[in-house]
Amino acid sequence: MLPSAGSLILLSSDQCQRAARARDPRFDGVFFIGVTTTGIYCRPICPGRFPGRFVRPTRRRFFVSAAAAERAGYRPCLRCRPELAPGRAPVDAVSRLAFAAALRIGAGALNDGSVADLARELGVSERHLRRALERQLGVSPLELAQTHRLLLAKRLLADTALPVTHVAFASGFQSLRRFNAVFHERYHLSPSRLRRAAQARDEPRRTSARTAAAAGPDRDLVRLTLGYREPFAWSVLLKFLERDAIPGAVRSSAAWCSRRTRRQRQAAAARRAPRARISTSRSRSRWCRR
Repeated sequence: MLPSAGSLILLSSDQCQRAARARDPRFDGVFFIGVTTTGIYCRPICPGRFPGRFVRPTRRRFFVSAAAAERAGYRPCLRCRPELAPGRAPVDAVSRLAFAAALRIGAGALNDGSVADLARELGVSERHLRRALERQLGVSPLELAQTHRLLLAKRLLADTALPVTHVAFASGFQSLRRFNAVFHERYHLSPSRLRRAAQARDEPRRTSARTAAAAGPDRDLVRLTLGYREPFAWSVLLKFLERDAIPGAVRSSAAWCSRRTRRQRQAAAARRAPRARISTSRSRSRWCRR
């Protein structure tokens, strides 16, 4: 079984065992294998007799990182050198920094802060952060943040009925005028025109959704369509959500998962359910205030 500390979230113990026996290079850097009899941890592609093929499964332990393995008392293998696993070597420092910065920017770090604040948070200079993003992604931090804002705005315009003003502020813009100017500059059309085009294309589904919402208690409802790449492990996601479910707050079935919460002194509910596949792979998430 996977250990509680440093355990993997998306991979089961059986999947790790099979990857270790096959020395599958696709899992190199994804997890590490600790052998209880030797006290050594290795990469899944280790060329030695241990740990993949000649060790009993009960003597293997799997860790999501080298740090977790060392915390459990294991020493690094001298043959496969875990420090050279993809994403772990010193040569990958720039890509790791760019990846971490991109995640923070995608979460809205530059909506209320500056590039200098983000660099300070990541422990590097502002100049080094700019160079890392330019090298890995070909854009500056501000350009990346602008793209995230516009893509989020485009999604809200196409998938929700929120007013354009609310869309502008929800996507991270500080003013409606700036939002309209940047949107027209990048996409060569206004937000209202994009919304009309999306509504005309998806009018039958939207009509049925509005009718159901008006008839039921979910009048203040926001529906979002989230793209994903098949195959999508919906059952695995449900099991993960059920594992940490709060009694009375989270409910689920084989087709959906619902969570009740409270924001800004108002009760709310979020429900996730996979949408029937039409031409693209999508899932649907809805948010309603109670």
